[in-house]
Amino acid sequence: MRIAGEEEQTLIEEDEIKQIEDSLVPPDDPVEVALAHVIGLDALKNQIRGLRRTIEVDRLHGLGPGMSDRPRHICITGNAGCGKTYAARSLLPLMYKIGAVKTESIVEVGRDELVDARSEERTIEKTLKVLERAKGGVLFIDEVYNLLPSHGRQGNQDRGPAALKTIAEALPQGDPLIFLAGYSLDLQKVINTDIGFKNRFLLRLELPDPTPFELARMVASKLGRKGYVLGEGLTARYMADAIASMGDDWRVDRNGRVADDLAHSIKLEIKKKMATGNDLGTLSPAAQSRMPVVLPEDITVTVEDFQNAFRSGL
Repeated sequence: MRIAGEEEQTLIEEDEIKQIEDSLVPPDDPVEVALAHVIGLDALKNQIRGLRRTIEVDRLHGLGPGMSDRPRHICITGNAGCGKTYAARSLLPLMYKIGAVKTESIVEVGRDELVDARSEERTIEKTLKVLERAKGGVLFIDEVYNLLPSHGRQGNQDRGPAALKTIAEALPQGDPLIFLAGYSLDLQKVINTDIGFKNRFLLRLELPDPTPFELARMVASKLGRKGYVLGEGLTARYMADAIASMGDDWRVDRNGRVADDLAHSIKLEIKKKMATGNDLGTLSPAAQSRMPVVLPEDITVTVEDFQNAFRSGL
């Protein structure tokens, strides 16, 4: 009989602890249900679970939302099309559910909602109103680096830096919780400024490029939400192999756009087939509108449909 060494024993204990933790999460736990609907991004999901446990420990010590001295803001970075905005919007409602904020309030803004081109004073006032509106909840600023000085705008008329400085001044209070999303290098320019962004972000989540299988699952999900059913042989693995056959450079250059374009192309292919089969092309628009509605269970996407859509849509 072999006795487990100290390292092996630690691994066994950690595994047992994880099993216990998993058993304590109800199957209808709203946070886990929401995370399950996010395709891929396992590392990001684990970060949110970790943040949840941290908040629960804080609560045991009598600390409510915003009372810990840890930085609490979050930024999500990644390449074009990797799902930064999608991930942020999926996670925003969870911040209330895990106890990171006091209310369910979510405010999403960009440069136009923060900047008033007429003056710096008006920009500061406009930004302060946005921060006040988001109090108690989450403020999501997509592509915040658009507030940095730009060669495309005249320096003395570029009010973006005033908005950026106003946001930076609100970071130490931790209310609202601020989410940033954008390209890694561009966001780093903001965080590295000397106006107050450094060391204010608890989580910096770098999203990976979606794999061919994740893109295929996105296609299936997009079609499923519209009532389409994958036919015999048309599996996520089949679609993933087709996507992978185009090469890594091709896929990474497009990322999530692959799923969008492919789902759109499949829908067009199905509409074309239905029009041909029902001879809708010979009918007037009024007559077409009186055609019986096809039920979702009748809309099946075949392997041939996928192949035609793949060739024509990508």
